Amino acid sequence: MLLTFIGAIVLAIGCVGVVSLAFRAMGRKAPKGVLPLTAGVAMIAFIAYIENSWYSRIVADLPETHVVVATGEPFSNFIQPWTLIFPRINRFMLVDTATVRVNQADPSLRLAEVILVQRYARTIVTRQVIDCENARRADMTDEITLDDAGLPQIEDWQDIPADGDLLGTVCNAPVTGADDNTGTDAS
Repeated sequence: MLLTFIGAIVLAIGCVGVVSLAFRAMGRKAPKGVLPLTAGVAMIAFIAYIENSWYSRIVADLPETHVVVATGEPFSNFIQPWTLIFPRINRFMLVDTATVRVNQADPSLRLAEVILVQRYARTIVTRQVIDCENARRADMTDEITLDDAGLPQIEDWQDIPADGDLLGTVCNAPVTGADDNTGTDAS
């Protein structure tokens, strides 16, 4: 936020300088309110651009293996009136398809890193077990144990949409490598 503030101030000073030079080149003095108005409009435009383009800039810089599977509800409020016309996205969820693993004992179970990203908040990386057959998911925590067959013992499954992007992305992702800590393997 500090860099955004500094950027807005620098842009405002630059725009005021350009407008001042334009009036001098015309041989006139700038009207009394034009320079403060220029600074204000420049700062508001800069902040609106930075805020509204955050999601698209972040997604454009993601590696190919990171797939966005959900976004938060578009955000708008009256304090930032431009968001009433152009609502912005402040959070999203993505899957790192390079981390998808399949369970040897039950190939319909997949393990994947699910990343939760929110503006002005810490990014959270979770490992989730996705049941491709029953359209459900569960967080893979240290408390989850494996039975003798290598199946995770999970009681708190959460249903997910069968036609949702999370299920489709994880269940259709190419599977490589192995993860001995979860009883999963690519073969």
